[in-house]
Amino acid sequence: MEVADADSDRANQCAEQLGASVITDGLASLLKDHCDAFDAAIIQAASGTSLQTFISAAEAGKHLLIEWPPDFTLHDTDAIIEACRSHDVRLMTGQASRFVPAVQTVKSTLESGVLGSPGLLRIHRWQPPRSDDTQSGPRRSIQEVDLAVWLFERLPTEVYAVARSRAGAPPGNSTFLQLHLGFPDGGMALIDNTTMQPGGEPYFSLSMIGSTGAAYADEHHDMQLLYGTGRPKALKTGQGDEHVLAECREFVSSIQEQREPAITGADGRLALEVADAVAASIENGRAVHRKGKRYELA
Repeated sequence: MEVADADSDRANQCAEQLGASVITDGLASLLKDHCDAFDAAIIQAASGTSLQTFISAAEAGKHLLIEWPPDFTLHDTDAIIEACRSHDVRLMTGQASRFVPAVQTVKSTLESGVLGSPGLLRIHRWQPPRSDDTQSGPRRSIQEVDLAVWLFERLPTEVYAVARSRAGAPPGNSTFLQLHLGFPDGGMALIDNTTMQPGGEPYFSLSMIGSTGAAYADEHHDMQLLYGTGRPKALKTGQGDEHVLAECREFVSSIQEQREPAITGADGRLALEVADAVAASIENGRAVHRKGKRYELA
């Protein structure tokens, strides 16, 4: 196992925990000096890895799990997807929120038909302020956007969003985001994402109301509630970082089984496309509608 990080202290700490045999300052160095020592790479969005390095990794036959979103345009994303496709390597976009046990329960309950047709999705993600937050703009909401697209199994046809910043925040640093995603057949998602929580642990909750039932996932006291016919049921969980481990396991399994991962590059691109529509709505103060294969201001 190899660890690459420009922060030497963090790299050494991670290497010690993982038992890594090679430590370098980045993926480019790994490809140059240790290309034969690894088959796949897990890359954080904050790693500062250049577009060309991603493409070079794919050309070298390295499977990629990329925390989403990197600081790339849709055109850049298309280039990575094509490089991985043409060199027959797996590309998985990192959306660890899908692997949270309670969220998996909501998804499976929805797929079973118990909830009927998805109607209203509500997501809260509240976090304390972070000085090292690399996603301070609308793309910070991409995890929630991805969950909405995944649960509804379609793209929203209408996007409207607002953003607010606390006093003294740098330009473009939105500390509060609120999104409305309108889906075909009247379904909608209401999402808020804030980094203004006074302190303590981050908080996440998700509820899905369908035509015949509802499911609720809440980090509060590790209690997940399911509503449907009969009495409400509670699932008590203590997930920790299990969802991150589950994401990594899915990545490894897709390589071993020579299949597409659960979250493909195309899935990541769709979430990025909606996140860019969110940014356009915030910038212009107007709703954005999907017309054909693109989003346009109303």
